[in-house]
Amino acid sequence: MSEKPDKKSSSKLIIIILLGLIVVGGAAFGGMYLASNKGLTTTSGKVKPVTEITYSLDEFLVNLTDTDTKRYLKVLIYVGYGENSALATELEKQKPVIRDLVIKTLRSKKTTDFDDSVVDNIKKELIARINPVLTKGKIDHIYFNDLLVQ
Repeated sequence: MSEKPDKKSSSKLIIIILLGLIVVGGAAFGGMYLASNKGLTTTSGKVKPVTEITYSLDEFLVNLTDTDTKRYLKVLIYVGYGENSALATELEKQKPVIRDLVIKTLRSKKTTDFDDSVVDNIKKELIARINPVLTKGKIDHIYFNDLLVQ
C-alpha cells in the first residue's frame, strides 16, 4: 500500500505560501516607500531650526513647608527662551525680581511636591509667575539642574 500525496492539499499549501510571500513583500515595499518619502520631506523642506537660549538664575537654597521636620531644597535653575536679545537684557535687569518670585514659589512647596510626576507642575507654575514680569518676550521652559531635597 503506497500512499500518494494528495494533489489538492499540496496545491493549497503552495497557494498559502505564495500569498504569505506576497503579503510580506508588499508590507516591506510599503514600509520602505514611506520611510524614503519621510526622509525626502524633511531634507527638502525649508525649515529654520529653532535655537533655544538658556539663562541661569543661579542656585537656590530654600526651606520647604514640611511640618514633620526641617527640609531644604537646593536647585540650580535655568530658563529657556527663543532667540531674543531684548529678552536676554531684560532677564539680566529683572533677575532679582525673578529670583524673588522663584523663592516664594519654592518655599511654599513640600518634599512630596518634588516627585517626578509633580515637578512639571512646579515648572509650569514658575513659568506662569515669571512671564507677567517680562515685557520683551516670554520664557518657554524651566530647567532644574542639581535638584537636591534634604
